[in-house]
Amino acid sequence: MIRTVVLLLALTVAQPALAQTASTPAPNPSPVKPSPAKPALKKPAPPKPDAGAPAMAATAAAQRGRCIGVIPHIGDRFVVQTIGVMAFGNDLKEVPIESWGLDDLVVARVRAAAGAGVAVRRIAYPANAFEPYDHPPRRLFGDGDKDLKSVVQAIVGAGGCERYVVVVKDKNADRLTNQTFTGIGVYSRAGGDVHLFALAALIVFDGHTFESLKKGVGAPVEEKIGNNPTLYDLTRTNPMRGANVPLNDFSWPPTTEAVMGLRDATRALLAESLDKTLPKLLAPKNADEE
Repeated sequence: MIRTVVLLLALTVAQPALAQTASTPAPNPSPVKPSPAKPALKKPAPPKPDAGAPAMAATAAAQRGRCIGVIPHIGDRFVVQTIGVMAFGNDLKEVPIESWGLDDLVVARVRAAAGAGVAVRRIAYPANAFEPYDHPPRRLFGDGDKDLKSVVQAIVGAGGCERYVVVVKDKNADRLTNQTFTGIGVYSRAGGDVHLFALAALIVFDGHTFESLKKGVGAPVEEKIGNNPTLYDLTRTNPMRGANVPLNDFSWPPTTEAVMGLRDATRALLAESLDKTLPKLLAPKNADEE
């Protein structure tokens, strides 16, 4: 009897613990996912050579001073000039020719004359930059060289090149009258013979002091008469001393279309004239100058 009571008491005490144990399931450990494999680190590829690096280096070198800057101011207009028998027969008209690219041609001829080892770059300038030189103020004693120097200094600013080649319109007096020829154009004396001319003045400025180092004009070209080349501007019938050639079978006065048709002939005349002059202007002053 006593054993039965003790057994009952033991079961009564153990039952809550057993129930609690049965109602609390053992935690189920979540499966461990494998960590994704890290990709192998790649070595950085060596930088590819920049195709534009040589050009950029050349430009940088030019801006540091070992260069020739070119300032062309000759290819904006074409003159159509008639020289009359009397003064009242004189006439002059101008035709815009910016599309002919004569200023670009000047830069190309300077580059060719300078050679492959010299950096040559064109210097841009505002449209009215040459106004003080083209139309100087009225004064008792004019100084075109001083006006041009001021223009170049204003265009270049702090500079950077060791030399600057400025190409502007040259003026040439008629040997027979008081008329003058200027720049690029054609002329006819009283509707007779017609001549195409390209008159260029070239000035080399020091890139530091802006003093004029050398001056020159576009050289006369040769006209072949048979097998004998002759400097055409030295013939007695031609009143012009500068670079010019005769135009055969060219009607006068010319139409605008006829003038525009002279583009290639003008470019050829100007290029030949510059090629005769530029090598001397760009040559060193002495053997010690590089």
